[in-house]
Amino acid sequence: MARLRNRKKTKRLELNYKELKNKTFKALLLAIILWLCYQFIITIINQPIRYISIESSFQQVKEAQIKGAISSEVQDGILDLDVSKLYERMKNIEWIDTISISRKWPDRLMIEIHEHIPVARWGQSYLLNNRGELFSEISNPNLIPADLVYLNGPDYKSFDVAQRYFFLREKLIPLGINVTKVNLSENGAWTIELHDGTSISFGKSDVEKKFDLFIDIAKNILSNETEEIESIDLRYDNGFAIRLKGET
Repeated sequence: MARLRNRKKTKRLELNYKELKNKTFKALLLAIILWLCYQFIITIINQPIRYISIESSFQQVKEAQIKGAISSEVQDGILDLDVSKLYERMKNIEWIDTISISRKWPDRLMIEIHEHIPVARWGQSYLLNNRGELFSEISNPNLIPADLVYLNGPDYKSFDVAQRYFFLREKLIPLGINVTKVNLSENGAWTIELHDGTSISFGKSDVEKKFDLFIDIAKNILSNETEEIESIDLRYDNGFAIRLKGET
């Protein structure tokens, strides 16, 4: 009787093993089929990049620079493209400010580039963009617009000097007055120069108050008599001094 029971247990184990083996085989077969389907779909979708559209005004950046940066990154399929790596390569090109990279299936890469907009020279060697950021060293002065305002000061203060210039430009342009130089000395003293050579000294204390005072002077005096004024001194605690041209 005991032997009969053992035979039954052995038979059940054999059946369970065969059933497990059958299920494992089916699961493996399904996995292989799914993997093959995935590879087939990826092969269809992951087309080689055949067309590259580059949209830019190209004032300073050369098209050859762009092509050189992207040539080694577009050899594989459109899904294999490492967009972040391509972005970093292009971002290292001088004068490039913003980049937009998009893929358009099945085989097109679209790139939009915006260059920095220079609004001022910083010292003798650098340029500032319209956000007050240093972005390029001046390698060829002949390529720099001659009418750029000249800003100067400690390098870590470039943003502050730029913001001061933007404030002055916004307030003075409607009055027909242009700022050509803004300088911040190492000890924190501010001076500016206007398009007609008029020099304005603000000192280093109560700067905000003195710049507001200068805007009032510009509205009420400079806009009418700028050709007769040589300099304005706002370094006094109360009031200011005007020096006329020709005074000794």
